[in-house]
Amino acid sequence: MRLRDLVDTYIAFKRSLGMDFHSDAKVLRRFCRAMGDINVTDVQPEAVHAFIAGTGPVTANWRQKFSVLGSLYRYAIGRGFAATSPLPTAVPKFPPPLVPYIYSTSELKRLLAATDTLQTPRSLLRALTFRTLLLLLYGTGMRVGEALSLTLHDTDLASRILTVRDTKFFKTRLVPIGPQLTGALIHYEHRRLQLPLPAGDSSAFLCTRTGNRLHHTEVSKVFRRVREIAGVHRESTARYQPRIHDIRHTAAQHRLIAWYRAGADVQHLLPQLATYLGHVEIGSTQHYLSMTPELLHEASLRFEQYAQPEARHE
Repeated sequence: MRLRDLVDTYIAFKRSLGMDFHSDAKVLRRFCRAMGDINVTDVQPEAVHAFIAGTGPVTANWRQKFSVLGSLYRYAIGRGFAATSPLPTAVPKFPPPLVPYIYSTSELKRLLAATDTLQTPRSLLRALTFRTLLLLLYGTGMRVGEALSLTLHDTDLASRILTVRDTKFFKTRLVPIGPQLTGALIHYEHRRLQLPLPAGDSSAFLCTRTGNRLHHTEVSKVFRRVREIAGVHRESTARYQPRIHDIRHTAAQHRLIAWYRAGADVQHLLPQLATYLGHVEIGSTQHYLSMTPELLHEASLRFEQYAQPEARHE
């Protein structure tokens, strides 16, 4: 069996299960190009090792390629397309995992204020667009790609409902929004409707001056500029700086803290938070909940409330 045919079959299998499989498929396509047009049995371990290692230092990219190819070969061996796996048996030491940055309320306000610097004579709505994007990300906990994919048709502001379509797991979900965020979106929509609508109601809600959808790469680049102006950063020795995606982590974290302060049943509400964020399982949501000093303090107060009656009883 040709390696390319195996990869095509494997990708089709994964997508038949309802998986997006976009990033993994890109890795597998690169793997095919690196190995050449050969049979599965002709793949040499040395070539596989070189592909996984690349030319730079060991990063999460090494882990991703190793994981993707490991899954491919488990599939191939299980179906008799390959007898053994050519993947390395020794795994190198990886750098510490990326730790999400949880923005404080004051930092979020500084980020919003810094968007004013984006205003230009050529694009009068640019500053408001990015301010609205940050408000939307924090107010809903959406993924950046989900927010950029919203169309005018998806934003039912009269009902205070956003429709998020074709998400990471091919699921469409409805996202209710609060009155303050709704007001900000109505204000933006009024200005946005003065720009071109290249696809009618299916045109991008958050858009460029030509009415087209914003690109994730450009948004990340602009956010880095806004973050620098706002003076939000990690220590100078950090390997990476706060990202726009960290606003999603912050939204989840702040919601959890608010529930603790309100005396809510957090364990009961966590599945609801998972649904709101578009997760298929609670474990994915837990990834977004870091043990910050503020959260630890609120959890300690909750524990004291439970412990004090027991202490009095003793």
